[in-house]
Amino acid sequence: MTLKNRIFLDALKRENNQEYVPVWLLRQAGRYLPEYMKIRSQYSDFFQMIKKPEVCKELTLQPLQRYPLDAAITFTDILTIPDAMGVPVEFISGKGPVFGNSIRNDNALKLNPDGALKKLDYVFEATSLIKANITVPLIGFTGSPWTLFVYLFYGESPKNHNELNNYLENNLPIAHSYLEQLTEIIKDYISTQIEAGADCIQIFDSWGGLLDEKYEELSLNYINQIASSVQNDIPVILYTRDKLIDEIINSTPIKCFNLDSSDEIDKHIDKKIAVQGNFNPKNFHADKEELKQMAQLVHTKYKDRKNYIFNLGSGLTPDINPDKVGYFLNELSSFGSK
Repeated sequence: MTLKNRIFLDALKRENNQEYVPVWLLRQAGRYLPEYMKIRSQYSDFFQMIKKPEVCKELTLQPLQRYPLDAAITFTDILTIPDAMGVPVEFISGKGPVFGNSIRNDNALKLNPDGALKKLDYVFEATSLIKANITVPLIGFTGSPWTLFVYLFYGESPKNHNELNNYLENNLPIAHSYLEQLTEIIKDYISTQIEAGADCIQIFDSWGGLLDEKYEELSLNYINQIASSVQNDIPVILYTRDKLIDEIINSTPIKCFNLDSSDEIDKHIDKKIAVQGNFNPKNFHADKEELKQMAQLVHTKYKDRKNYIFNLGSGLTPDINPDKVGYFLNELSSFGSK
């Protein structure tokens, strides 16, 4: 389909000249939607489901059919890359992703890049299918090398951070070797997503907040290599959880940032960057009158801002009522016109 709504891309380039706030949401497709759960119930394994391009297309389109959104994001997962590199991952109910092996249990754990990109064809096929069925921009995405390394180290979501710190103290060159391998395949991964139809790329540095003084060395350095490999006309957005972007802005070529709920939009709105995020999804638990007031406040504050996109500081969770999300977004959309 033809791209009819460019307001999201315009805002990423700091060129939104309309009195309308563009919108998309972290995890806008997912477990809070009953139509998603209906499909999810048909698969015992999450990865089995996301390896079906037609299903990913349908899941990606679900929130666009419900809400006035200005972008779609391919329904897939950041852990597709380790899986393709020979470290299988399984999603266990109540626990999340669990790898078949981990660096902390096997310091000689090998990542196999041979044929890995081919194993990710299902992502690229889904990207093309989605692109053919939408009139808004499509966001492709990846986990950062550091975030993927953290999952590979623990074999699951991290808990004991001292264990990782001790490993880095004694095995820093090995850690860099893993990060370099992940960086190279991520470059190819996002390049192929763009070829398949992605209009921009978001990098999720979900575990960036685990790093303090070594953040630039172990995370941002590799993110910058990835961002610099992307063609100039494709915007790159960075989301780093538990890390204020003041620490990052002047050390990266990236000019678009998704803030988590601990940062503040107003601290950055006047800078030469595009900003999105920060809105706490727990706000959707408010009653309708409060939601209406919040929507009006967002519009009033940011309707004239060329570089602002409404989004969340973290993803939508199963406890969120999709009807309340819809009420808020319809109220926000009712102000101004595209």
